[in-house]
Amino acid sequence: MKTIQLSLALTLGFLLLIGQAHAASDDAPTMAITNSRAMERAVMHQINHHMIFPLDAEEGTMCGTVDVAFAVDVNGHLVVKEARSENSELRDYVVRKLAKVRVGANPSGLWNTTHVRFTFKPEQPAL
Repeated sequence: MKTIQLSLALTLGFLLLIGQAHAASDDAPTMAITNSRAMERAVMHQINHHMIFPLDAEEGTMCGTVDVAFAVDVNGHLVVKEARSENSELRDYVVRKLAKVRVGANPSGLWNTTHVRFTFKPEQPAL
């Protein structure tokens, strides 16, 4: 009897694990993030992951600031509402990078518009 119960418990655990692994992918996280602080952390983590200084840019062409206003839709994608910069090439770069950001589902669809300023400047050589 104990062997059957143990076998059943292991089988159920294995099926749950396989189901979660099958549902996981880069574009669709398995867990919906319902805590707003957790969602904010996830957004900032993904932005930090995707937003890097464009290394292939010519010297000085990809420097400046970009002011962005965005929200998170119900699918967990960032929706850029506004992006401003004097450097249009840099602005387009930031918008493309933000389009790659994916966080957990936001089923309520509630998200205040967030404003972020990205500043790109080359590193100063060490003295």
